[in-house]
Amino acid sequence: MPSIHEAIEAFKTNVQFRNPNTRRLYHRGIDAFGEFIAANGSLDAPIQSLARDATAAFNGWMARDKGYAAPTQRLYAAVLRAALRYWRANFDGWIRFTREQEQEAARTSLIGELDDAEPRHARLPEDFGNRMLKAALEIPVPAEPHARLDVLRLRALIAVLRASALRIGDALRLTRADLADAAAQNGRLEVKMEKTGLTAHIRLGEATLEFVQTYLAARDDNSPWLFIQHGKSNRRRKNSPAFFRSARRGYGARLSTTSGWRLVQGLAAGAGLDRSAQFTSPHAFRHWHAQRLIDQGVALENVQAVLGHSTPATTRAVYAPEPDRRAIDDAEKKLQE
Repeated sequence: MPSIHEAIEAFKTNVQFRNPNTRRLYHRGIDAFGEFIAANGSLDAPIQSLARDATAAFNGWMARDKGYAAPTQRLYAAVLRAALRYWRANFDGWIRFTREQEQEAARTSLIGELDDAEPRHARLPEDFGNRMLKAALEIPVPAEPHARLDVLRLRALIAVLRASALRIGDALRLTRADLADAAAQNGRLEVKMEKTGLTAHIRLGEATLEFVQTYLAARDDNSPWLFIQHGKSNRRRKNSPAFFRSARRGYGARLSTTSGWRLVQGLAAGAGLDRSAQFTSPHAFRHWHAQRLIDQGVALENVQAVLGHSTPATTRAVYAPEPDRRAIDDAEKKLQE
């Protein structure tokens, strides 16, 4: 039986990543787990000796001993779960506990912190996408030009996130050319995602296209980006597209992911959503969209294409890890009548 150190090296050597940044983060996360093992035991211990509470204990060590920020803790915990899945799937007998036993150990070790123990999509309001769009549309459009642009940009951004299920970074890299392609193809658009290099097959409906076009018409500038910084002055709005492509700040520069995130969170608060108890980040639109497709019976292979996942297994693991008991009950009822 290999040691924990050898199992970690097998994961780092054999798991392939299309994106070097993802590879770097996953290697950093599994190395942190190795550091945790070394601090509390031995990396030479057999991999089979891992206890079912390994993930929970790793989480506690990251928070207590290392002081990692919450996003880093979540990322590294996700890396460990990915490694456990890899070891279970490829090496018989390496991991002695099931995923269900691991989850139960995590729940019982996080009493008083159940929200953190739950997956994000479990804290996602069922009406999230519709509620956010409704909140954006209820904001009055001011007459003052700068404030008017802010409201129209927010409406357009929320509509695109709701309709596309794109990650916020990919949504903010959309251009006028992308919008023209979508308009010419009944709203359909293929977007190469920066994180994975894979292609998401999305469709922007007529209403979504109209929200974006209204925002672009109000801007009246040459920036190629759909979502831009408004700055304190729009005097340079007639600069060339090439100028805006390279601009980092000021009117016409592409809106940053941080700014996009703040816009979404600000609207969520205005819509009465509790960020501490509910999943309300820009990524929540991706989960909400996927879950609505699955609820409507769309095949996982097609949901995979919309999200740009590498395989349907990835889509299933994130959005449909449990059997659809309602669909099973309906089918069984028809079968046994």
